Amino acid sequence: MRVQYPLFTQVSLTEDLPEHHLKRGDIGTIVEYYPMPEGEDGYSLEGFDVPHITVEVAASQIIPVSQWQQEEEILAKLRQLSQTRLLHLEEYLDCLVQKDKVEQKSV
Repeated sequence: MRVQYPLFTQVSLTEDLPEHHLKRGDIGTIVEYYPMPEGEDGYSLEGFDVPHITVEVAASQIIPVSQWQQEEEILAKLRQLSQTRLLHLEEYLDCLVQKDKVEQKSV
């Protein structure tokens, strides 16, 4: 399912963009949307504490800031778990992924 973000939405980068000296998690604002009939949609982002720079990204390279913050909080909790608990969690997550796949096929 494609997600289209509205203009002027603040988003976080999901990966480093070394050519622009930007890091995963940096926040920018969507200033243009480029729908693609085939392939991945694109966006222009500005406002990375770098004046007069517009960065072109694919939809998969951004997520909403709230989602980024939630993922960072989850990662911080994961880092506190013992190896045994991490293995249990991994098994549980595999189970959830399989359930999602089954549910998606039935839709």
